[in-house]
Amino acid sequence: MDVDAIVLAGGRGSRLGGVDKSALEMDGETLLARTLRAVARADRVIIVGDVDELDHIVVREEPRFAGPAAAIGAGLAEVRASHVLVLPCDQPFVHEAVDVLIAAASGDGSIAIDGNGRRQHLMAVLRTDALRGSVAAQSTLTDLSVRALLDPLDLVEVAVPARSALDIDTWHDRNQVLAQGGGRDG
Repeated sequence: MDVDAIVLAGGRGSRLGGVDKSALEMDGETLLARTLRAVARADRVIIVGDVDELDHIVVREEPRFAGPAAAIGAGLAEVRASHVLVLPCDQPFVHEAVDVLIAAASGDGSIAIDGNGRRQHLMAVLRTDALRGSVAAQSTLTDLSVRALLDPLDLVEVAVPARSALDIDTWHDRNQVLAQGGGRDG
């Protein structure tokens, strides 16, 4: 299966006091760098956000800060592969889920299920044509939830390692990740 990747890195970081999550470091590596390493086997990598990254395609959703569904739509314009891996940049252990998501993709794709049985809408491998169809069916992507964007798709639910779904939205989250074997902060 050919796979491109969309990495979402364009949030405001408002729950971190405006700190750019993609630039936070763990074990001397930024969260964005950790995510890019997780998608290294993708044919093309599209980053959606305000980042200085010369090795990959970088785009921005319009309007700026229009939400993750709009960011997915912006990144989708650059996707060429039959499938697209969608990941956020704020999950430092997401690499633990990538192979299992790709291997399980069938129908319209696969979506991660965390240790509490919840769908992780920003951890999915999607058939590109199916995602394009869902995007086209929306009147707007601005402030649309990713759940609403993905609801029309027939996705295989895949249990992923609990640690892979940990995300950093707040300083408390960051401390929790560090306490669970996330290394040292940088």
